[in-house]
Amino acid sequence: RARLSRAGSQRALARWLGLAADAAPRVCGTVQLERDAGRSAAMADTLEALAFPSRWVRQVSRDEASELAGLPLARGGVFFSRGMLVRPGRLIEALLTLPGVTVLPGAVARVERTGAAWSVRDEAGEELAQAETVILANAVGAQGVLSASGLLDPLPRVAQMHALAGEVTLVPAEALEGGPRCIVGGEGYLLPDTGEGCVAGSTYVHGASEARIGAEGQRVTLDKAAGLLGRLPAAFEALAPGSLPGWAGWRAVLPGRLPAVGALPHAPGLWLAIGYASRGLSWSALMGDVIAARLAGEPSPLETDLARLVSPR
Repeated sequence: RARLSRAGSQRALARWLGLAADAAPRVCGTVQLERDAGRSAAMADTLEALAFPSRWVRQVSRDEASELAGLPLARGGVFFSRGMLVRPGRLIEALLTLPGVTVLPGAVARVERTGAAWSVRDEAGEELAQAETVILANAVGAQGVLSASGLLDPLPRVAQMHALAGEVTLVPAEALEGGPRCIVGGEGYLLPDTGEGCVAGSTYVHGASEARIGAEGQRVTLDKAAGLLGRLPAAFEALAPGSLPGWAGWRAVLPGRLPAVGALPHAPGLWLAIGYASRGLSWSALMGDVIAARLAGEPSPLETDLARLVSPR
């Protein structure tokens, strides 16, 4: 997962950097806090063994971490200087306006083979589109489409995919003295002000029937944010869970938390790009390039062992 994330974040930056300013990734750095002194020592050994350049990642004390964040933090950790902040809504809007992209409204229920092409159909059986190559990039929804199309049985890993609910909370920047200058992660995370607030996250709700914003979820996200900070501003402590804006949604999780990306041998022309769990923004650009390279007969940007691990089978 770490190798995929290193490659994926660099691919995402290269792909998205030329988008409009509010849609492009913002390189602000990430401080990842360690839980305790023992883990900090282990991380020092890991960094030494992996020999990453210090300009990419380095260990930082609590004081240095606090200076980087512009807020008092609870502990030291490691600093990734190329950590990026992305506003997903703006990013998606910008990608949908790129040349070559056409949006066809509809809810896909199944696919069926029609001669040399695949017919994409809705619940009523009406054809929404037809193409020789179809990529299912619809998260946990792919499971239902494959099942309804009689194509799920040869894919036991995909059959085990499940939806995991979660929410994030928008904290007013003034409640955090302007918010952190960089991303702060650890047990949860706190993001710099996006203009709508500082994002605190996130919850992981197993077995949920719906993904929703609520007081209990906001209590969890605010507690996680508080655990990252060395001192809580009075305005932050006064925040009432359940009174803040936020966002709730689903993660598509596969066993091993690795995605399923590639062609389906039992359904030529049909591809998957699903199961990103919590790493969709880190992995999606890379996985798109992996599929594009294979379709175009170009060398893969992914090493053979990683490609094998993310194969749909």
